[in-house]
Amino acid sequence: MGVQLKRKGISMNKTSLLLAFGLLLGACATTAKYDSELNSLIGKSKEALIQQMGSPSAVKMLPNGDEVIAYTKANDVYVPSEFYLYNQGALSNEGDLYAPFLDNYDFSPYGGAFGYTVEYVCQTAFYLQGGRVVGWKWRGNDCASY
Repeated sequence: MGVQLKRKGISMNKTSLLLAFGLLLGACATTAKYDSELNSLIGKSKEALIQQMGSPSAVKMLPNGDEVIAYTKANDVYVPSEFYLYNQGALSNEGDLYAPFLDNYDFSPYGGAFGYTVEYVCQTAFYLQGGRVVGWKWRGNDCASY
């Protein structure tokens, strides 16, 4: 009887672990989920599109009366250098800190070594005919949805 309870407890732990892993995996943003979100807008009115997506970045009226509504999302993320020195006032003499680099090394903790910026962009355009969404297209490195 005691062995059976132990096995049941192990089974419950494995089930809980698999469930937690599944929830974590499902919580990740993916382009497939973004595609699914955009597909759900097919057939919606222009007003419903703007209500869900917000104010567009650009609107273009085509000669045939069709319309393209575009949204652009851009974020710049600064990635600090691994060589950046925090709490620089803790050292009494900068020469002590940079002593290994004072010979003929082509290295400086200043200049380009302080990090870089990564730009994340997502541009999404919707094609409307007769005031209804009939197609969409996206491009960029930040087009994902949860």
